[in-house]
Amino acid sequence: MSAGATCIRCRGALEEGDLRCAVCALPVPAPPASAERHTRAQVLRCTDCNAAIAFSPAHQAPRCAFCGATMAIEQLVDPLEVATERLPFGVDRDAAVASLRGWLRRRGWFAPKALHDEAVLESFTPISWAAWVVNAQATVAWTADSDEGAKRSAWAPHAGQLPMRFDSLIIPASRGLSLEECRLLVPYYDLRRKEPVPADGDEVVESFDAQRSAARQHVQRAIEASARNRVEPHVPGRRRRNVHVACLLQGQTTSRIALPAWVLAYRYRGAPYRAIVHGQRPEVVFGRSPLDWTKVALVALAVVAVVTAIVIAFLAA
Repeated sequence: MSAGATCIRCRGALEEGDLRCAVCALPVPAPPASAERHTRAQVLRCTDCNAAIAFSPAHQAPRCAFCGATMAIEQLVDPLEVATERLPFGVDRDAAVASLRGWLRRRGWFAPKALHDEAVLESFTPISWAAWVVNAQATVAWTADSDEGAKRSAWAPHAGQLPMRFDSLIIPASRGLSLEECRLLVPYYDLRRKEPVPADGDEVVESFDAQRSAARQHVQRAIEASARNRVEPHVPGRRRRNVHVACLLQGQTTSRIALPAWVLAYRYRGAPYRAIVHGQRPEVVFGRSPLDWTKVALVALAVVAVVTAIVIAFLAA
């Protein structure tokens, strides 16, 4: 497909490898037989954390770069989705380790007292996880119930439509990181610093979890979720429920980007844990940490004692 190709029906932009128009779903004519074909690549799939990473013959990597477990090989049907742009790391290895140490020190009263001193770092992996960046324009029709105009009933129906633009909407496409982990990272990325992906970068660049045939569903759901949040302030009244939206796209462009993060694995008294440090903002740290179950049990016993005392006092009154 030539650069700048457009749909013959709605004139929406077509991207390389599209089978249908993203706006009106018109099938895209197949390229001539002589045109260069996409390589149907194999993907290494980790059997423990399900991360999808493109195989590098130069490194002969038999293990997952995220968790160290063995990988399984998948044969893809669609062309392999790869990032064409990335955000560079703004946090180096020393800063990531320092952020993790500070996070362990601030885990709170329920964390083991010796957590900071006894936690043993096992690996620090810089990864560039996969995401789509979507720009779109749509007419959003909505329906909802609210207390505005309600008379004898507690709720009254309302409906309307709004024009909306979706600029630089980041949609996670990672399997190495969970969806919740991606959502915690996304608000802190500065897309103004994006650059082309270098051919010889040292960090792990993750392949896309969803193939081209499934990508549109991911993007559509993300646009609808964003539209639902933006519609709610336009629903009249102080209370609302059953907010539903339908998006009629008039234009959409999608780019593939790799976003930086550090995955740090550590052990505390033999048990493994994982934490994530943002690749641009070292103060953004989250993950799993152990609990001091003795403290948890003491709090539970104290709560039971208080509830028992209240019940006894109530019965005695």
